[in-house]
Amino acid sequence: MEKLFKQLSDAQASLFVLFQKTWVYHWDVVGPDFHQFHTLFGEQYNTMFEEIDTLTEHMRYLGMKPVSTLTRAVEVSMIKEANSLIGAIEMVSELRDDNKKIIDILTDISEESDSQRQYATSNLVQSITETHGKFVWMLRSFLE
Repeated sequence: MEKLFKQLSDAQASLFVLFQKTWVYHWDVVGPDFHQFHTLFGEQYNTMFEEIDTLTEHMRYLGMKPVSTLTRAVEVSMIKEANSLIGAIEMVSELRDDNKKIIDILTDISEESDSQRQYATSNLVQSITETHGKFVWMLRSFLE
């Protein structure tokens, strides 16, 4: 279980940093597509807020102590913090790539969960994976 607990902790931190990054880009985006990006980023960070809460509560159910400070979340996250000096297209590109990373992280957790017969954990992360796949599709569509 130790490996699974570390994976879940790292995923929770990474998802939190992506949530915060998406939120920052939501209010920092400018340009002719402002309204579209502002709306899209808002929808995505609201969804992530719910995912983080659900994942963290599941971690508590498993007896884990989730990451609970911003400093620690940034330290263990596989997602880099927001860069408010970039333009809208770069924001979209970063968020697309970061959502792909989240999918990779969650896929590894799903595989480990299945190997440990932790099917509820596997089901939870698969559901979150599906949502981030949709985010990748939406963000990629803006770039094409």
